[in-house]
Amino acid sequence: MSDSVERRVVREVGAATRLIRLLMGPPLHAAGITQAEYHLLAHLEERGTSTGKELACRLSLDKTTISRQLTALEEAQLITRTTDPTNRRSHLITLTEAGHLRLADARQRSLAVMTERFASWPKEELGALADHLARFNDVLRGDTAETPQPQEHRQP
Repeated sequence: MSDSVERRVVREVGAATRLIRLLMGPPLHAAGITQAEYHLLAHLEERGTSTGKELACRLSLDKTTISRQLTALEEAQLITRTTDPTNRRSHLITLTEAGHLRLADARQRSLAVMTERFASWPKEELGALADHLARFNDVLRGDTAETPQPQEHRQP
């Protein structure tokens, strides 16, 4: 009995996700952050400033988990939290210079691992993989005409 193409995609993406987590653990640990912290810092770098609620929504995490992670990052002086002047019950979260440096170090270490793993791949094939993955992620987000998604669920 053969698998459907869709089932193969799910299986291979799942395997790739697990393998990437395994591969990225050691370089991120060497940089002094966890994978969850890496994703939070990367999002903050991309957005500039965010709130805990925005982070929880964007990263699909609950408020308690985000709060614990933000506390750890603040204690490590990788982020700052300031009261939002438009909503005093909320905090604006930004990366510190140390946060930018830690993220850059983690990226460099992670990239070195991936560069080593893909050293035998021609650049054109690696570029094609990146293009296909970008399209794949767009479809999952509903960011394409191929897969309409209700407006309230679209990512900015």
